[in-house]
Amino acid sequence: MILTIIVFILILGLLIIAHEFGHFIVAKLSGIKVEEFAFGFPPTIWKKKKGDTVYKINALPLGGYVKMLGEDESVEKPRSYSIQPPLKKVAVVVAGVVMNMILAWFLLAIGFSVGMAPILSSAQSVGGTVIKTSVIVADVKADSPAAKIGLRAEDQINYIADQTGQKVSIGQGTDLTAFTTNHKGQRITVGFTRGGQEMTATTVLSSDQTQPLGVAAVDNSIVRVPVYRAPWVALVETGKIFKLTFDFIGGLLRNIFVKGQVSQDVGGPVAIYMYTGIAVKLGVMAVLQFVAILSVNLALINILPLPALDGGKILFIILRRIMGRYFIKEHIENYIHLVGFILLIALLVLITFKDISKFF
Repeated sequence: MILTIIVFILILGLLIIAHEFGHFIVAKLSGIKVEEFAFGFPPTIWKKKKGDTVYKINALPLGGYVKMLGEDESVEKPRSYSIQPPLKKVAVVVAGVVMNMILAWFLLAIGFSVGMAPILSSAQSVGGTVIKTSVIVADVKADSPAAKIGLRAEDQINYIADQTGQKVSIGQGTDLTAFTTNHKGQRITVGFTRGGQEMTATTVLSSDQTQPLGVAAVDNSIVRVPVYRAPWVALVETGKIFKLTFDFIGGLLRNIFVKGQVSQDVGGPVAIYMYTGIAVKLGVMAVLQFVAILSVNLALINILPLPALDGGKILFIILRRIMGRYFIKEHIENYIHLVGFILLIALLVLITFKDISKFF
């Protein structure tokens, strides 16, 4: 539990710092004065001033911020954010999203160069060297032989023994299919791993032509690619994660704004903590993949054109450019972002409550 808490805080810290560093570095390079660079929300537990910027670590590690001169009000000074041209403002705002995408790509590039199971691609499409293969249960058919012996999704099938005790190693899904198809109606023993524990169970296969055991299984291949190819493979994988996440968020927003419902599949801090524990048990590569997926999620959520999010700020910059003096004043915009922030916190509380109900 202590390890999970430490990794959970490190993951949140990495995601937040990467995002805010994007804002910070582009603002600095653009000549804008950055007054504060903070991890977490107040109260402040540590701070140090270096140059123009006060660096802070706050007590609530659920976010962070970069405070720039002239960000919340119009300040007529050379290094003020408020007097910068629209394109420069957009560059500063969108930099956080870009940094989260870069972080996901970078972590996956490291993973593939060391050896990692693809998240959405097949081992064949990735190329490289397959250094380890295993078969993971993806789904268990109700009332099947597998269900009767308690096989579950995410169990790893290691071998199957026939009724004479002769074992056959299961390294690929085709091995499982061939064995069960050739032994329909016979008693078998399944050796599998669950949560690092080796287990066995005996059952009788059905006469089902397609799934005698009653499981849908997937190959889990650890692939290592040359260092020079890892960045490209990681880029392709990041793109696939982006598309899948984009489709998911689109469905989520439709449920919220059309049906007024929050899907059970949506997770907040409690869900992230629980899945962090699972990833820690699965190893370093699983944690890298988990962080990469979260980083893409954070990037996409932040670019939504909603108040308090980066996308909402970009929308206001564009509208102010189009409408000029007829657009709302900065202090009114700040109130809109504040209301948006409060609504986001309310949604986070609702999701957290659903997480607690689901996990505990």
